Amino acid sequence: MMSVPKRLLVIDNGSYECRVGWHDTKQPELRFRNVLTKPRKDRKKDNSQQIPDAAAIPTPTVDEIQVGNDISNIEAVRAHLKSPFERNVITNWNHQEQIFDYIFSKMGFDGDDSIKYPIVLTEALANPNMSRRQMSELLFECYNVPAVSYGIDALYSWRHHQQMHKQVADALIISFGYSTTHVIPVLGGRMQLEHVRRLNVGGFHINSYLFRLMQMKYPVHLNAISSRIDKLVHEHCHIALDYKEELLKWAQLDYYEAHVMKIQLPYNQVTATNALLTVEQKQEKRRELALRLLDIKNRREREKLQEDEEYLQVLRKLRQLYDQQNLQKFERALQQQQIGNLEELDKLIGTISARIKRIKERAVSGPSRPSKQQDKLDKMPKPPEGVPQAQWLAEMREKREELQRRKQARQQQRQEQAKRHTHAAQERMRIISTLARSEKRRKANAEEEDDGFGMNDNDWDVYKRINRYNDDSDSDAENERLLEYEKILHHYDAGFDDANNAALQALSAAENYQLHFGVEEIRVPEILFQPSMIGCTEAGLAELIAFVLKLFTAEEQQRLVSHVYLTGSCAQFRGLKQRLSKELLELRPFQSTFAIYESQDPTLAAWLGACLLASERNFAETSLTTRQQYQDRGSEYFREHRASNLYYPTPKD
Repeated sequence: MMSVPKRLLVIDNGSYECRVGWHDTKQPELRFRNVLTKPRKDRKKDNSQQIPDAAAIPTPTVDEIQVGNDISNIEAVRAHLKSPFERNVITNWNHQEQIFDYIFSKMGFDGDDSIKYPIVLTEALANPNMSRRQMSELLFECYNVPAVSYGIDALYSWRHHQQMHKQVADALIISFGYSTTHVIPVLGGRMQLEHVRRLNVGGFHINSYLFRLMQMKYPVHLNAISSRIDKLVHEHCHIALDYKEELLKWAQLDYYEAHVMKIQLPYNQVTATNALLTVEQKQEKRRELALRLLDIKNRREREKLQEDEEYLQVLRKLRQLYDQQNLQKFERALQQQQIGNLEELDKLIGTISARIKRIKERAVSGPSRPSKQQDKLDKMPKPPEGVPQAQWLAEMREKREELQRRKQARQQQRQEQAKRHTHAAQERMRIISTLARSEKRRKANAEEEDDGFGMNDNDWDVYKRINRYNDDSDSDAENERLLEYEKILHHYDAGFDDANNAALQALSAAENYQLHFGVEEIRVPEILFQPSMIGCTEAGLAELIAFVLKLFTAEEQQRLVSHVYLTGSCAQFRGLKQRLSKELLELRPFQSTFAIYESQDPTLAAWLGACLLASERNFAETSLTTRQQYQDRGSEYFREHRASNLYYPTPKD
C-alpha cells in the first residue's frame, strides 16, 4: 500500500485542448491547444551562416518544436499543425512525448530526472489496450512517475455535476467531443458500457463543414476564413428548434437582410490623390516619372557598360597570351573563363566590342523618337479654336449624361417588357392578340391567304407599335462615343474620377472584402442531428438517443431520461437544450416526464471532476495504479474506479 500523496497532477488530455493543474486548485495552471508544429527553416540564413558540407545531415533539435501556447503565430502554420490524436485515440507517441515534455517543463519539472507526483489522466471511452499500454510505458519508463490513474472525461464531468445533485445516481450523459459524440447511460452510479453508443461527428467536423461552406462562397479569402472559423462556430452558431422552418425564413430576402451578419475584412482604400491634380500637374508628374525611369535605365546601361569593358579587357589579355605564344597559360585561362577555343574567344571579343560601341553611340545621340506616353498625349482631343476649355468640357458632360439617360431608359423598357403585369407588356400582348383575331376573321370569311401584308410601307407601323423603341439595343457607335467622352473627361477634368467613379469603386471594393454569415449559423451545427449533410451514413443524435433507450426496460428508460446531462464543448451551442427537449418530447410516451441539465462549464467540468475524485480520502488505495503493479501485472493493467473504463485483459494466444 502506497502512502497518500500530498498533491496529484491532473491532466485532461483532450484531443482539442489540454488542461493541466494540481488537484487542490480551482483552476488549471496550464491550458493550451493540443497541437505542435515544427517551423520551417530559413535556408538562405542557414546557408550564409554555415559552410556547406555535403556529408552533413541536418538533425532537428528540441528547440525547433513548438507546442501549444509557444506557437507564436498559429494561423501562419495552421496547415503544418500536428496532433498526437487520430479521432479521439492517441496514435502518434512521439508527438505525445513532446507534449508531455512541454507540460512538465511549464509545471516546473524542467531538468528533473523523474516526476515525483502521481498523475490523474483522462483517456478515450473504451480506449484500446494497446494505447493504454504505450501510455503506461511512456509515463513509468520515460518519466518515472510513481502512480497513474486513468479516467473518462465525460464521467469526470458527471462527478463534478453530482456536487449539486448528490441524490442522483441515474443519468443519460451526452458527451460532445472534438471528434466524436457519445451517449452514455449511467444506472446506480455505474456506466453501462455495453449500451454506450458513439456518433463519429464532433467539433472538428463542424469546423470543417463551415470552412467548406465559406470556401465555396468566398474562394479568394481562404486565409481570412480559416482564421475566423473557431470564433464563428463558438460565438455565432446556434441549433435551430425547427431546421426546415428556419431555412424557409432564411430564403426570404427581408429576413436575410435583417439577420445576416456582415464581417468586414481588412481593406486599405487607395487614396486617389491623383484625381485632385490639375491637367498641368498630372503632365508634370508624368514627365517626372518618365525622367526617373529613364535615369534608372541609363544607370543600368552604365553599369552594364562598365562590366562589359572590364570583361573585354580580360578577354584581350587572353588574346595577348596567344599572340605571345604562351600557350600553356592561354589554355589554363580559357578553362577558367569557360571558353572552348581561340575561335570562340575571338567571336566573344567581337560581340562585346559591338555591344559597347552600340551603347556609346546611343548615349551620344540620345532618343530619336518621342515616347509612347508623349504620343498618347499628342493624340488626345483638344478644345476647338475659340472655345474655352471649361465650356468644351461642360458640353462633353451633357452629351455623356444624355447618352447614359437613353441607355437607362432602354434598359428599363426591356425590364418592364419582361414582366407580365407592366403597362408595356400588356400593350404588346393587346396588339398581338388584335392581329391574331383579325387573322382568324379573315380565314373564317374564306378570304385569300396572301393579303399582301408588307407590300405597303404603312404596314410596318404595326411592328413599331409592338416595339415602341426603335433603338431598343445599345449601338456600338453610342458606346464608342460614351467611352470617348469619358476618356476626355478623365484627362482634362481633375474632379471627374472623384465625383463620379471613385466613391462607387471604393464602396464596391470594400463590399468585395465582406463575408456574409447567414444561414450557416444554423446549417453547420445541424450535422449533429443530420450527419448525412456531410456524407456520414450514421444516425443523428436524436435517433441515437432513441436507440440507446430501447436497450432498457420502460422503468430504466424513465430513470435515464429524468436526468439527461449535456457536457463537452459543443454543449455550449445556443438552442441545444430546447432542440433536445423537442426531440425527446416526440420520442417519449404521452405525458411522460424528462429533464435536461447543462454543465455549468462544459470545457472545464472534466478537469474539475477529476480534481474532486482525486481529493477523496481513499483515492490512492482504490484508484491509483502504482509502479509495482505496473511491473507485476503488465503495462496494460489499471485500477478501475467509478469514472474509469472497465479493465479487460488482452487474450493471450
